[in-house]
Amino acid sequence: MTTSEPLTTDSESRRACAVCPHPWEEHDPLGARYCAATAATALSRGCICS
Repeated sequence: MTTSEPLTTDSESRRACAVCPHPWEEHDPLGARYCAATAATALSRGCICS
């Protein structure tokens, strides 16, 4: 895990994205970059995960 990953832990102890409703492992490279930037800048915007 890098420090740029916006993560929380869900009820099943999986790595969950702090920005969107998808598990972090399901993010493609663009989705990971988008969610990391969204968390870093505290933006409120929709999900782009495929």
